[in-house]
Amino acid sequence: MKAISFQWTPGVEAWEAETIVSTIAHVQEIAVVLGLRAGFSVERSRLRPFGTWMIPQAPKDSPYWSSQWYVSQSLSEDESHVVGPRFLRVMEHEPWQQVGPHYDVAILEQDLRDEPQHNIAPQSDPHVFVSFRANLGCVVSLHRLRAIADPALRRVALRRLALHGFGRVLELPSPARTTNVDAVRGSLACQNLCAMRFAANAAQWLDLGREEHDRRAVYCRECTEDLLRHVVQNHFHPN
Repeated sequence: MKAISFQWTPGVEAWEAETIVSTIAHVQEIAVVLGLRAGFSVERSRLRPFGTWMIPQAPKDSPYWSSQWYVSQSLSEDESHVVGPRFLRVMEHEPWQQVGPHYDVAILEQDLRDEPQHNIAPQSDPHVFVSFRANLGCVVSLHRLRAIADPALRRVALRRLALHGFGRVLELPSPARTTNVDAVRGSLACQNLCAMRFAANAAQWLDLGREEHDRRAVYCRECTEDLLRHVVQNHFHPN
């Protein structure tokens, strides 16, 4: 797999960031095992948790001088939300992406909004929990999951958010899939017992996460096959 870079905003707590980074590291291990079982040479990619960062020698507010600059370039007009597609465009054009293609994961304390067709409650309260670009990166928002006050329970929901968000980056479910999927808010959602099921609010993220945890489910068989297909097409070379 490509290297995976992580950044997060100052209000993200250390344990919240660690939960997401470690969960995505687990997804990487799943991908590596799938590649090996399929007979492909496997190279583990680097995990690069940069956190909240800045380049000391760069002038303040110059392009790409800090993680906060990404946020400032992506705010909605009233500054109430980060607009996911704007943030993803900043990711796409960053100089480090041009030099060395990698996956990007951004973890935000701010509320998050997407294109109208993806937003939950698009008229009254437009928001999403994750914005993504396949094979590039995702932006995840902790804002609404913080309604779950118990840290242990919130960790369950955060783990599911990481599995779902990074699964979207890895094209789960596959756009070509026609079985056990449904179109929800402009994207395909899995209908199996799987982290790629749709959740509309914090309570659903927690309920589905607890069910999957209790059943020891991560991705279903079909999404696992989609993951292997993505890995083979994008990252591995035959022996």
